[in-house]
Amino acid sequence: MTGHPRRSTLVPMDALLAHDCEHARQLDPAEKLQQALDVMRAGIRLKRSSLRRQFPEATETEVDHRLAEWLRGDG
Repeated sequence: MTGHPRRSTLVPMDALLAHDCEHARQLDPAEKLQQALDVMRAGIRLKRSSLRRQFPEATETEVDHRLAEWLRGDG
């Protein structure tokens, strides 16, 4: 292969990290808390979905119980 190496159009990860850090500094505490809660809710929904796939015969009550165990760190 000859010629010039291709230039990447991707933004370096350091630049993304710097952007994210700067954005986080500009948020007030209530906004940061809201974002954290949103991420937590999304994680819980993903885990519930995973449990439904893992235990397809389980009732909603059983899935709720398994989810509660996981949230407590028992599962």
